[in-house]
Amino acid sequence: MPVPYPFAVPVFLLAGLFFTGVATAGLSGRVDVLMQADKRAFVHQGQIEGRGDLLFADDEQGLRSGLSLSLRQREGGSEARLYQLFVETRFPQARLSDQQIHVSLGRLQRADGLGFYTLDGAQLRMQGQRLSINAYAGRPGRIEGFHSLSARALYGADVHYPLSVRSGKGMLRLGWQRLADDRSVDRINAGWRTSAGNASVAALLQGSYLPAQGRLENMQAQVEGKVWKKSFARLRFETYTPSHFRLSFRQRFYAHYARNGQMTLSGEWHQRSWQDVHGQLRLRRVWREIARGGYANNGLGISLDASGRRPRGQTWAAQFDHLRLHDDQNTGLYFQYGTALTAQRRSIASAVVQFQERRLIGRNRVLGLEAQVEQAIRAGLYVSCVVSFIHNSNLHSEYRAGVRLSYLFDDRGLRLLP
Repeated sequence: MPVPYPFAVPVFLLAGLFFTGVATAGLSGRVDVLMQADKRAFVHQGQIEGRGDLLFADDEQGLRSGLSLSLRQREGGSEARLYQLFVETRFPQARLSDQQIHVSLGRLQRADGLGFYTLDGAQLRMQGQRLSINAYAGRPGRIEGFHSLSARALYGADVHYPLSVRSGKGMLRLGWQRLADDRSVDRINAGWRTSAGNASVAALLQGSYLPAQGRLENMQAQVEGKVWKKSFARLRFETYTPSHFRLSFRQRFYAHYARNGQMTLSGEWHQRSWQDVHGQLRLRRVWREIARGGYANNGLGISLDASGRRPRGQTWAAQFDHLRLHDDQNTGLYFQYGTALTAQRRSIASAVVQFQERRLIGRNRVLGLEAQVEQAIRAGLYVSCVVSFIHNSNLHSEYRAGVRLSYLFDDRGLRLLP
C-alpha cells in the first residue's frame, strides 16, 4: 500500500465538505493529518495517519449522524479503523409521560466502567425532566490503545434520577450490564452525587458490583467542601485502572503509573491566592495489585502542585512528587510553561527531572524535555509540531517527533456525540 494512503481520509472528507456547504448544513467536526516518528523502550516506528471526526445535527428535525475513522500507514503495513458511524432520530410523537424518545443505530462509542469501546448495535434514550433512561445492546469492540473490551454481545440499561438535597442538587444512577462471551457476566452499576450548594459540600459515591463473584470494582468515594473563601479540601478513595496505555508526557512521570490496578486513599488541600495562582497539596496511600491477586506493595506519597496565569495569556505549572511503594520509589520535579508567541502562534515547553529506584532496573536518573508549537494558518486551519526527548541513565533513551495538520469547523456540536 503506498505511503499517501492515509491522506485519502482528509482529501475525501474535505472534498465532501466543500460540495455540501459546511456553514449551512449543520455539519461540524475536524480533519487531521499526522506524520510522526516514535521510539519508546524497544519499539521504534514511524507512521502517517489521516483521521476525520464529523457530526451532522438537525435539531428541528431531531436528526443526528456521526462518522469517525482513520487510515494509518506504518512500517509494518497499513490499517483502517472505523470508530463511529451512527444515525440518531427523535420521535416527537412517541412519548411516555414527559419522556422524549431518541433511537440510535450503527457503530456507537461508549465510555463506562468497562472502559472506552465501540458498540455495534442500537441505543434507546428516553429523556425527561425527572427521569432519564438509557438502554443499549450490541457487539462491543476494542479501540486500540485504550483499556476496553471485546465480546460476543453486551446488553445494558441505566436510569438517572435527579435528587433535591439540602446541600444543593443531586443525581442518583442505577444500571445493569450483561457481557456475553464464553460465559455471561452481570454487573450492577450505581452512583450517587451531590453538588455544592448552600452548605458548600459535595459528595460522590459510585462503583460496580459483580453478583456472581460477590465483589466490587471501579469504586470511587469522594467528599469535598469549602474551608475558606479561596480554599477547599477533598478526601477521596478510588480503585484505578488506566484508561489509556499511551500516557501523556506529564503522566509518564507521575509516581508509578501502572497498567494493572491500584487503590488510592488521598487527602487534598486546594488554595487559590493572589494573581490567579493556584496551589494543591496531596497526601496519599497506595495499594498496588499484584500478579497473584489481591493488593500489596503498599506505599505513601506526597505531591505539591502550583499553577498560575501571567499577563498576555502566559501559563505555568510546576509539580513536586514523591512516592515510596514497597522497594520502589520515585522523586520528581515537573515544570510546564505556555505562551502566545504571536497572535497566530502559541507554544508549550515542558521539562521533568526524576530519580527512580526500582528492583528491576536499579537506580535511574531521568531528564525529559518536550516542546510544542501551534500555528494558525487561517480560521480553523492549524499546523502543530511536537518534539520530546527522554534521557535515562540506566535505560534506553526515548524520543517522539511529529507534525499535525488540523482543520476544525464549527465544533459546537461535538459535545453531543453519544
